[in-house]
Amino acid sequence: MKDNCLMLRQAILAAGIFGTGLSATAFAADSSAAAPFKHVSCKGEPFEVRLTISNVKRDAGLMTVELFRNDPDGFLNKKGRLFRVRYAAHAPLTQICINAPGPGRWAAAAYHDVNANRKFDKNAFGLPAEPYGVSNNPKMRLAPPPIEEALFEVAEAGASVEIRLKN
Repeated sequence: MKDNCLMLRQAILAAGIFGTGLSATAFAADSSAAAPFKHVSCKGEPFEVRLTISNVKRDAGLMTVELFRNDPDGFLNKKGRLFRVRYAAHAPLTQICINAPGPGRWAAAAYHDVNANRKFDKNAFGLPAEPYGVSNNPKMRLAPPPIEEALFEVAEAGASVEIRLKN
């Protein structure tokens, strides 16, 4: 298992993960992380959230990640979104770091912008046409989950969060 994680990490790095002008630095995840990983967005700063996005089907397009404040009315909309980042998507998983503004409870959402048009595409019925997920992987049917099911705790040491994309 450890060898597979190392090989996967080396393959991801060899594929070239490019961000938006951030310098690459080595990052050793704390013991709470499933496996250490490196990404151009990871600097080991306080309140850093290490996101592992799984069930990525293709090495194409952009992985978009958004961080939301603990506000039930603003969850999954512009009102509650603190920021959004986009990086190259890599199958079978994409790993990205984001910085929470401080300690507390936050929620994250991710979607695979397969066509890289910088939009979360929907079908004719208004349902998602691109893979998506939220922190803690709550069950979602025809409505978004309540924010309480997606919140995670961020301390100064940061946090490790997994999001499994739904297709």
